[in-house]
Amino acid sequence: MKKIALIASLLFSLIGCHKSEMAPATTPIPEANRWWNDHVFYEVFVRSFYDSDGNGNGDLKGITQKLDYLNDGNPNTDTDLGVTALWLMPIYPSPSYHGYDVLDYRNVNSQYGTMDDLNTLISEAHKRGMKIVLDFVPNHTSDQHPWFVSSSSAADSPKRNWYVWTGSNPGYTGPWGQNVWYEKNGSYYYAVFDHSMPDLNYNNDAVTNEIEDITKFWYNLKVDGFRMDAAQYLVEEGQAQAATLSTKNWWRKYYTFQKNLDPGFMTVGEVWTSTDIAAPFSDQRLDYCFEFDLAYAILDAVGNGNISRLRSQIDMVLKSYPALQYGTFLTNHDQDRVFESLGLDVAKSKAAAGILLTLPGVPYLYYGEEVAMRGKKPDEFIRRPMQWATGTNAGFTTGTPWVQMNSDYATSNVQTLQADPNSLWNHYRKLIHIRTSSTPLLHGDYSAVSSTTDKVYSFLRAKDSQGVLALHNLQATPASSVTFSLSQSSLPAGTYAVKELLSGASLGNVTIASGGGFSGFSPITTLDGYGSYVLSLTKQ
Repeated sequence: MKKIALIASLLFSLIGCHKSEMAPATTPIPEANRWWNDHVFYEVFVRSFYDSDGNGNGDLKGITQKLDYLNDGNPNTDTDLGVTALWLMPIYPSPSYHGYDVLDYRNVNSQYGTMDDLNTLISEAHKRGMKIVLDFVPNHTSDQHPWFVSSSSAADSPKRNWYVWTGSNPGYTGPWGQNVWYEKNGSYYYAVFDHSMPDLNYNNDAVTNEIEDITKFWYNLKVDGFRMDAAQYLVEEGQAQAATLSTKNWWRKYYTFQKNLDPGFMTVGEVWTSTDIAAPFSDQRLDYCFEFDLAYAILDAVGNGNISRLRSQIDMVLKSYPALQYGTFLTNHDQDRVFESLGLDVAKSKAAAGILLTLPGVPYLYYGEEVAMRGKKPDEFIRRPMQWATGTNAGFTTGTPWVQMNSDYATSNVQTLQADPNSLWNHYRKLIHIRTSSTPLLHGDYSAVSSTTDKVYSFLRAKDSQGVLALHNLQATPASSVTFSLSQSSLPAGTYAVKELLSGASLGNVTIASGGGFSGFSPITTLDGYGSYVLSLTKQ
């Protein structure tokens, strides 16, 4: 069955469906309510965030108890971080600690709590104006999932064709040279990630129907969207296993379903690959995708001073995606933590945060970034418990944590860094509040700004008659008497008052010429080493 489907898929691509890769869907789709561009997201590994009952595992009640830390719903306070949306890593029943091998798509892992606990979290988050996005795992299930148990039991099982089976080992390997074929009961099944996570068969309409029904289930519980795990691996075409045309066509059909369900139900895709391959997934397939190449370029610019790579990459991103429709981040749960990646350097970490939260796109933070959490692979060590306070187990649990805490939690924790006005935590807090209250940073276009030094990354974000000029000195030494110029932008001509938003300092005026440009502008005498400056331009 699978072989016939694969042949049909290949013939389909050969006889003319290639142009459908970038063509709009033929079925009218309701316009997306792109609320996500108004938000700053925060990725949470539930097991590691906060333990409410002392059993060593973080849980949903723990997140609810910490909502006022994330966002207390009052824009006039300065004790909350200010993030406005949460991405919860998998919350479903699972045999693993991480949860990406799902046992039941319509339930909550009992170690995390109950459905009532989740409903309470969603309700309390919504009261604060926060969105809740669940990590969804459409590519594969656990090998202990009832579907797979049935599928593997016999060749004539009703669930046999829900997974990819073959009578003999095809012999080819996966996208990274890994084994992808595993024997069970005399047949072989396909699993791109691990033998414990068999891939679902999306050439079977019954699987698609089930995924759509599961989507409706969570939508009816008022979840605001999904982060789609491993989005490029859904449908294989023989040895072509990543970003196939069949996969893109499946996502286009799902997009139509999704938008007809509710244009505001969001999907963001993990398409961990280069920009040119990832971008088509944002063309009426997923609402947007994470921009991995841009994340690498930000870290390279901050860590190694390679600003030219960052400038080139943002130019490519702007040309490749619909306006503002891509996710920006520094690192996530699959990568060494950003503080590690930047050599445990707080100044560089501040600069990276400054770039992330002033660039266009939809920004995501990984929990603990704001307190300089450390962590290098293996994966458990980049998912250690959140560091809340100086006391036992960093205030994460009164019991024994599921994995050992980082050794530096006594100095790198929320309690300590909140009390220091110059800390990384307060830097993140200020940047997040600036972004969520700035129309140019949320919705403005991007124009590269030149300067008299190649060590400063500068750009303008503009929307209507408002502008934000971002200046990032990506060297350890201060930069003095730097002047900035811009040939054109969307800003109307006129005189603009300049204010540095991180410090609150007024910096006089700048004249914007016809065409939106300026030249020889030097608003700050000396830019600190690894200093970020966010200048609002307000038309007088």
